[in-house]
Amino acid sequence: MTEIKDKPSKKYFFIDESGDPLFYGHRKKLLISTEGFQPYLIIGMIETSNRKALRKAVVDFMENIKTDVMYNSIPSVIDKRGWYVHARGDHPEIRAKFFELLRSLDGFKAHLVIAKKELTIFNRKYNNNSTEFYFDVLHHLLNGKLNSMHCHHWLYLSQRGNNNLRHFEKAVNKALEAGKAKNTNSCTYQLELVPSNEMPELSIIDYMIWAVQRKLLKGESRYYDALKHKYEEIIDLYSK
Repeated sequence: MTEIKDKPSKKYFFIDESGDPLFYGHRKKLLISTEGFQPYLIIGMIETSNRKALRKAVVDFMENIKTDVMYNSIPSVIDKRGWYVHARGDHPEIRAKFFELLRSLDGFKAHLVIAKKELTIFNRKYNNNSTEFYFDVLHHLLNGKLNSMHCHHWLYLSQRGNNNLRHFEKAVNKALEAGKAKNTNSCTYQLELVPSNEMPELSIIDYMIWAVQRKLLKGESRYYDALKHKYEEIIDLYSK
């Protein structure tokens, strides 16, 4: 008699960021206190077992905007480079509408790691290496999230800056190694670096990150408060 094994379930993780891991610019110029310096690196992700529903929600939102005369003449929407839902670049009216969608959208959990950029920590712990800094923060985000038994994980990282598949895989493997003591079943995974404009699901975590960044940098908490129930976990590294 042939044993019939259940197919592994699937989980999807969409990872994006705000800010950057940089402390030094051209010719090792220290960027702290200069115009444009990003004081935080925030990396976040949404976790879901039903990516089709999330993707449809974002795509439908975009199609409705494009066919609505109230919004389809907004410059960012008709930009020749192509519009996608992106909190920083969206018109305030579109941003408000997308936040309303997120308030009622179910089927996902959001996780964030906030790393305040401290030069002494950067020099001591990461040896002035911004790539090490970035992917260590990513490891903190993934740690404990990839322990689902009998599950295949699909992880999509927004293609930005110096992101590369080798370091991404290293961070994932580090998280898996840390979880072995809790989970004797091995899990499988697939990794991809993806452009944000080609992955509608990334718009969700982009907005979730933006809401937290807005509270940190501007002291405006209404966006975060509106989505507070959607955050499963927010880890604040290096806070004093």
